[in-house]
Amino acid sequence: MAIGDAIDHVGKQMRTEEGITLKYTFSGSVYFKRMQELGLYTTDVAAIKAKVKEAGLEGVYDQKIC
Repeated sequence: MAIGDAIDHVGKQMRTEEGITLKYTFSGSVYFKRMQELGLYTTDVAAIKAKVKEAGLEGVYDQKIC
């Protein structure tokens, strides 16, 4: 659910002199800290399911696109 923010944020940061020196991952670096600060990170499965349902994305990976 955080991928849109990650694409936007990391893209902008990597265009800066300081930003190109940083590591951007979902597991323990600059972007992980941002996810925590914005409330985008949780290990609560029920909360994740609720967010996915609210976004209308339930079963999105079950749909064949080709």
